[in-house]
Amino acid sequence: MPRKQFILDLEKASASDAFPHIQNIRQGDDNESICFSFFHPEDPQIAYEFQVAVSDLTEYPRTHQYLIFSTSTTVPPAVISVLEVVQAAADGYPVSDLLNTLHDALEKTLIAGSHEDPSQDPSGADYTDDDDAMSADSEAESENEAHWDDGFFDEDQQFFGSVQKIIGKSSSLRPDLRATKAAGFKVGYLGDPNGSLILSISCHISKLGISEEAMQAWDVKSSQYLVLLLRFPNGYVNANYLLEASNDASLVQMHVGLCASYKPSMTEALQAFARTSTTKFPTSELSSESDGLGKLLPLFLEIPLGSLLNERFITILKLRHRYSLSWSGAESLFNDSQGLIAVDQNPQENHALYRCKDEWSETVPHLVQDDHFISVNDPESLSFPLLAMQFTLRHFVKCTEFCLVCHCKIDTNFEALKPYVCSKPLCLYQYMALGMGPSLEWEITRQPLVIDLLISFAYASATAGSMEVLPVGLRMMVPPIHKPGSLLSGSLHRSNKQLTVDDHDQKLSIKEGDWILIDLSSAGQYCYCRVESTDRWPVVDISEPVTQHTSDPSTPGDYESVLVKFALLDTNFDDIETADQKQTAIVALLQSLPDVLSMKSWLESVPPGSRSLAAWKTMPPAALDLLRWIVASNRSCIMLDGDNREQGEGMSRHNLVTGMNGYLQFRFAQGSPDKEEKFVSAVSDNSSKNSTKHPTIFAWHGSSLSNWHSIIREGLHFKKTTNGRAHGHGVYMAQQFHYSLGYSGQHGFSGIPGMRTCSKWPKSILNVNVAVSLNEVVNRPKDFVYSSGGIYVVNRIEWIQTRYLFVDCQKPAENVNAQPTTPVEVTAQGDEAYYVQDPNHTAMGSDSKLIRIPMSVFSRRRRNLALESHQHKEQPKTKGKGKKGKKANSRKRKIETPEDIPSDGPEYDDDDVASVATLAEDLAVLFSDAEGGSDSETEQAIKKFKASSSPTGKAKVKTKAKNKDVTPFEPGTLTESSITLLEPPAYASTSATKALQQRLLQTLKVQEQAPPDELGWYIDPQLINNPYQWIVELHSFELSLPLGQDLQKAGLQSVILEMRFPQDFPMSPPFVRVIRPRLLEFNAGGGGHVTMGGALCMELLTGSGWLPTFSIENVLLSIRLALCSMDPKPARLAMSRSWLGSSSVRGGDYSVQEAVAAYIRACRAHGWEVPKDFEAMAW
Repeated sequence: MPRKQFILDLEKASASDAFPHIQNIRQGDDNESICFSFFHPEDPQIAYEFQVAVSDLTEYPRTHQYLIFSTSTTVPPAVISVLEVVQAAADGYPVSDLLNTLHDALEKTLIAGSHEDPSQDPSGADYTDDDDAMSADSEAESENEAHWDDGFFDEDQQFFGSVQKIIGKSSSLRPDLRATKAAGFKVGYLGDPNGSLILSISCHISKLGISEEAMQAWDVKSSQYLVLLLRFPNGYVNANYLLEASNDASLVQMHVGLCASYKPSMTEALQAFARTSTTKFPTSELSSESDGLGKLLPLFLEIPLGSLLNERFITILKLRHRYSLSWSGAESLFNDSQGLIAVDQNPQENHALYRCKDEWSETVPHLVQDDHFISVNDPESLSFPLLAMQFTLRHFVKCTEFCLVCHCKIDTNFEALKPYVCSKPLCLYQYMALGMGPSLEWEITRQPLVIDLLISFAYASATAGSMEVLPVGLRMMVPPIHKPGSLLSGSLHRSNKQLTVDDHDQKLSIKEGDWILIDLSSAGQYCYCRVESTDRWPVVDISEPVTQHTSDPSTPGDYESVLVKFALLDTNFDDIETADQKQTAIVALLQSLPDVLSMKSWLESVPPGSRSLAAWKTMPPAALDLLRWIVASNRSCIMLDGDNREQGEGMSRHNLVTGMNGYLQFRFAQGSPDKEEKFVSAVSDNSSKNSTKHPTIFAWHGSSLSNWHSIIREGLHFKKTTNGRAHGHGVYMAQQFHYSLGYSGQHGFSGIPGMRTCSKWPKSILNVNVAVSLNEVVNRPKDFVYSSGGIYVVNRIEWIQTRYLFVDCQKPAENVNAQPTTPVEVTAQGDEAYYVQDPNHTAMGSDSKLIRIPMSVFSRRRRNLALESHQHKEQPKTKGKGKKGKKANSRKRKIETPEDIPSDGPEYDDDDVASVATLAEDLAVLFSDAEGGSDSETEQAIKKFKASSSPTGKAKVKTKAKNKDVTPFEPGTLTESSITLLEPPAYASTSATKALQQRLLQTLKVQEQAPPDELGWYIDPQLINNPYQWIVELHSFELSLPLGQDLQKAGLQSVILEMRFPQDFPMSPPFVRVIRPRLLEFNAGGGGHVTMGGALCMELLTGSGWLPTFSIENVLLSIRLALCSMDPKPARLAMSRSWLGSSSVRGGDYSVQEAVAAYIRACRAHGWEVPKDFEAMAW
C-alpha cells in the first residue's frame, strides 16, 4: 500500500548516511510529512529546520507532489528560492531521491551564500530607504544567484522557469505602496521587499458601505478586513512592466480573504496560495502561528474572485490602458472578444458601446468609487497594488451585479442579496457541476441546518419520484441498482473489513480508491465502502462501511462472513434510462452522505487551506457531486433565523415572526433571482396603478415535503393537482396557519415502486415532519381566481414570493450550534420594526392570533420606503428636527470613509483609528530618505501641530463644556523646564524613527478629534523632542474616585507619564512610568497598579502580554483604567499635611533608575517576561 511504502522509504532514508548534512530525518506530526535538520556545510553550528508535505499518499510513489518549506526564521532568501525549484522538479520522486536532490541543492546554495559580501544581504531587519539602493541590492542578489550551476536542474529548471529575480522592476515598490496607502487602504508585506514577496492590501469592511443584510448573507463582519494578497515569486513588478509583459501569469498571483488584522501571518498567506494548487499544507505546529489576528478566513466569493483576478484582471487592465476605457467598458470588450481577433482592433471604430462610464450609487463611499487609473496622467505612475485593490472592491461590493462564472454584468430590476449566475447554459453548468460559485464547504460551516433542510427536501422529492429537474451532465458514477442482475456476489467479514469476491475474473475492474455498494439483503439495508487494497485478491480490503442510517445497527456481517451482493459505482448517471431509476440512484447516493454536523466538524478540524470535502474519504465522489448540485441549484438565499419552539408568550427575537411558537423559522432573504425580479416588477406595477397603503399581503401555503425541493427553486405553481381544486386553478393559500397545515402532510404520497425507504433523509439532524410557507402576495384580491373566507387562489405565480418557511421537527436538534443569523439593524423602534398588514387580509399564526412580521424580511430599500410611509401617516409634520429625530438618526451605523480622516499631514496615516495599528516594518517600507528633502512629510505634519500651538503652549484640541464632576484640566500648562527632555537614544535608526513619527502623528490626530475630558489623556507636541520619548498627562479623573479627590486637594490637574520606546517597537512594548506625583505604595494602602518606583505593574507592558497590534490610544486607555481601578485597592497620592492643615504630595518626582528597578522586580514577582534590551531604554 502507498502509505506503507512511504513509511518504509522514510525509515530507509533516516538510517542512511548518504546525506551527510541532513540529520534527524523523521515523520511529521500528521504522518504525511517529513521533517529534518540541515547543517551548514561550512559552519556545523548553524542548522536549519525543514518540512516536506506529501500532497496525497495514495498517489505515492508515482504521481504525488511535494510542498517544501522551512520552519526556521533565519533561512537566507536564496534557500527559499531554491526550495521552489526543487519542489517543482521533484514530483513523483521517492523519499531518498528527494532528500538527495535537496541535500545537493542546499549545499551548493549555502556554500555560495557564505562567500558573498554580508553588506549585500537584503534579509536584514533594516531595509534601505533609498530606491537606488534597492535596485542595487536586487542586482547584487542576481549576481549572487549566478553561482548556480546552469546544468544543475537542466530540463526541470528550463520547464519551470528560472528562480532569478526580475532586475530593476522593484524600484517602484515604495511609491506604489505609498499611492495605495494614500488612497485609504492599509498596506503590509511578507517576505523580502527585494525578492520573493507577498503584498497585503486591505480595507475595513465597515468602510465599504455594505448593508447589514448583505453582510449577514455574505457572512462578513464590519470589524473584519477584506484582504487582497499579491504574490510576486520573482520579485515585485510594477504596472508598467505588466502592461507590456506577455506571460504575466507567472509574475503575480492574487488571493482574496478576510482577516481580523490588516495582514495575515506568513503561514496563512502561503496556505492561501496553496489552495489553488494540488499541494496541501500539513497540520503541523505551523498552524498554531495563525491563531488570532493573523488568521486568514475564507471568503464566500473566494473561487470566483480568485478566477477573475488571476485569469482576467491583467488582460482587462491591458485593454483599458490600450483603448482608454472604463472598467465596465474593458470588461465588456474582454467578454465579447474572447477567442476573437477583434480584441486587437480599436473598439472606437465599431464598438461605441464600450465607451461607457462606471455607474455607482451616490451612497457608495468614495473609497470604493475612486479610480486610480483616470487620476494618473502618466502610465508609468500607475500603482499596480492600488489598481488591483480597486478592481477587487468593485467586484466584491457589486458582486450581485456580476455573473459568478463569466463575470458579465447582469441586468436586474431588483435588489439582490446573494450573487448568482446568468442564464447562459455554460455558466449554469460550471456553477453547479464545477463548483465555481460560493464554496459548498463555506455554506456547510456557516449554516449547516440550512444544508440539512435542502438535502431533506431533495431526498423527499426523489423518494416520491417528483424531482423534475435531474442532475444530468455531472458524470456522476452511481451503482447499477436499477439492474439487479448486474450485482456481483461475495462474502463480507465486517470485523476484518474484508470483502471476498466470488468471481475472480472481476479483478481488472476493481482497484484501489473505487467505491462499492454492498446489499445486506438479510439485514434490510445496504452500505457503501471504499476499496483500500486489492493486493490479496480475491480478498479486498475495504474501509469502514457507511450505512444509510445515522445509528449503525449490528448486522450479520459484524463478526462472521455473510453472503452479500455488491456493485461498483461505475455507471454514468446520465446513461440510466428512466426518471424513476435516476431518482432511485439519487436516494441511494444521499443515504451514503454523513450528517451535516459531522461534515461541519471535519471541516473545522482541518486547516482552512485543506477544507475540501473531496479530501474526506468517507463519501463517494458522486454523492459529493450530488450534494454540490443540491446546494448550487438552490439560488435562493435561505437563512435560519432561530428556534421558536422554546419561545414563551410575548418572547420574540428580532428576526422571528411572532405567534409561531413550536416551529423552526427559515427566512428567504432573497428568492430565486429570476422569480424575485418578476415579483418586484409586479409589486411596483401594482403600486403605480393602485394607490394602496398596503401593496402586498401575507398568506400561508402548506405542501408535502416532496414538493419543497422544486418550490424553493421555481416558486409556488399549480402544474400538478394533488388535493383537488374546488375553487379553480391556481396556488391555494390561506390566512389561517392551521388551514394550510392540513395540506402539508404526506397526502397522496406514492413513491417509486419497490423502493425500500421512507421519505425522510435518514441522516437528517432536523428530521422534518412538515413545512409551511408564509408568502408575500401582490395585494389585488379582486384579480385573484378566488378570494373569500380567508382562502386565496392566485393564478399569477409572479405575484407570489415565499418569504418564510416554518418547519416542525420530529425531535429537537440537540447540541446543535444552529448559529442563527445576526439580527438586521432596523432604524425604527416598537411597532415600526414590523410590517403593517392590510387589516382586511391579516395572516394568523399557530396560536390563531395576528402574527407580526419583522421588517428585516425586506431589502433595505423596501424597509426605508415602508418606514417613511408609516412615519408619514402616523406622525404630524413638523418644522426642523426635534430631539426624537436626532435620537433615531443616531441609531444608524455610520459608514467610515476617507473623508472622515483628518486631512492635515501626510495621506498615508492609519485610517483605521480604532482598529489594528500598522506595524513598524510595514510603515518603514513606505519611507525614503531621498524623498521630501531634509524633513519627511510626517515630520512636517508634526511640526504643523507644534506651530498651531499658542505662544503659551496650548495646543489645538477639541473643546466642549467642562464636566463639573471631574478634575479640571487646562492643556499646555506643563512647561518644558519642569521635566527632562532627552536627545534620541544611541539605538535610534531611520526606519524606527519614521515608524514612531507615524504613530505620534496618528495619536495627535486622535487627540485633536476627541473632547479632552472624554479622552482622558493629553500629549503636548511642544514637549516632544524626539519620537522615542513621549510626555503624557492623564487628567479629568472623576471626583468620586479617591485619586480624583486627592488631585483636587493637592491642587494638581494631571498625572504625568513618560513613555520610552525601544528600537524594535512595536515588536516590544514601550516602557511607561509615572514622573509625578508620587502615589501611595501598595503596602501602605495604595493601588492603581503603580510600583514603588513609579513603573506600571501591568502584564500588557511586558514581553509576556504585549502584542505588536496594540495602538497607543488603547495602551493609554488601559493605563488610565488601571489607575481608576478599585481592585484590589484604589490609587491614592502620597500626601503629607503641613501644620497649617494644607495638603501636598511628598517625595518629589520618581527617577528613571528606581522605575527600571521596580519594573524588573514586578516582572520577576509575577513571572512576566522582561523585554529584550529593556535596560537600554534608560538612556
